[in-house]
Amino acid sequence: MAISSRGLTAVEKVLARSAGLDATRAGDVVWATPDLVIAHDLNYQRHRKLLQSLGYPDIAAPDRLFVTIDHTTHSDSANHLESHAFIRRDTREQGVRWFMDTGRQGISHNAPLDLGIVRPGMLVVAADTRAPALGGCGAIGVALGLSVALALATGRVWLRVPQTLRVGLHGRPGPGVMSRDIGQWVAAAIGAERADYCCIEFHGDTLNWLDEDGRHTLCNAMVDIGVKTALCPVRNADGVEWRSDRDAVFADDLHFNIEALSPQVCVPPDPQHVVPLATVVGRRVTAAFIGSCIGGKLEDLRAAAQVLEGRRVHPDVRLTVIPATQAIYRKALEEGLVAIFLQAGADLTTGICGPCYGTYAPVGNEDVLICTATRNDAGRLGSDKAPVYLANAAVVAASAVSGHIADPAHLAVAVSGAHG
Repeated sequence: MAISSRGLTAVEKVLARSAGLDATRAGDVVWATPDLVIAHDLNYQRHRKLLQSLGYPDIAAPDRLFVTIDHTTHSDSANHLESHAFIRRDTREQGVRWFMDTGRQGISHNAPLDLGIVRPGMLVVAADTRAPALGGCGAIGVALGLSVALALATGRVWLRVPQTLRVGLHGRPGPGVMSRDIGQWVAAAIGAERADYCCIEFHGDTLNWLDEDGRHTLCNAMVDIGVKTALCPVRNADGVEWRSDRDAVFADDLHFNIEALSPQVCVPPDPQHVVPLATVVGRRVTAAFIGSCIGGKLEDLRAAAQVLEGRRVHPDVRLTVIPATQAIYRKALEEGLVAIFLQAGADLTTGICGPCYGTYAPVGNEDVLICTATRNDAGRLGSDKAPVYLANAAVVAASAVSGHIADPAHLAVAVSGAHG
């Protein structure tokens, strides 16, 4: 293919390297070799049995495969239990390099980061939709759905190189504003029509106030507007920063000043219905959940603990707290956060999607839930009659204490927000 002399976007660079090419351009279709393939209990058995029926008995690259049981860990379904048994047996027989079983598990979009498997400039493909969250550490994470079976069978995948939207974030986050607020607000402002099948590449001084947790949340929030992937530039161990060249061509160059941003809430039934917290304060809640791949990281647990310390969950509310991985749970234990959650009256488990997938502590018909889950579609977290509000972890904790949606600032708690 003819390549002009202009610079490359970050995603063009990564896909060129993965395809063994000097360069790629937006719109090219490439035959790429992922550095890592991620699967979990909702798709692994289905994909493997499909491939076996098509004459592909073995996994092509088990040394580049990461598998976890993170969605149906607590299920008593016979189908789920049979799937778990299949995964344990098959990953052992196939020599899969990384298998996270119960007790060692973590959500598939978080656990590879704990282990240092995902690094800047890598191409990671997964069946699950939240794969772009891995862009928070400078990787290119792509969700393929059923097409990840191709990677299992051949070790390679077909990908169309996406255009890149360059998104500048400017200003220091204000009091109580966390990466969740920034991500949901920016995603809603960009919209699905503009972001569909694009790579969003962030830049700007706001990123200086976000650690890897915050950047992971930022990229994760872009999934709901249809991005192919998202990226925060990060330097790798060799000092190389995976970002676009200065003379690369972008589909658009957008800028957002977040200094005046206040905490935000996504109101039912869509994560793109984003409103300032002040407009929904006082609405009754009966359940609260802090966890999921986007809301169960250490920054979320620390913010929630700041609010909950010395307080008790309201008697009409049940609070569930789920660190996204066992490693995050251990750090929370070392920092005393777990003791704070238990003292407050929270229910704890670890390393699973939990209520975000509706398989642990689901809501009932009479419930109103506020949580840090990925989405708030009707029925996703239990009954389709239960309204679900999405907010940052500090707001969820304050609401659990108050019995209604509440601003942590009104509890006289100085929540540090995204800038620590």
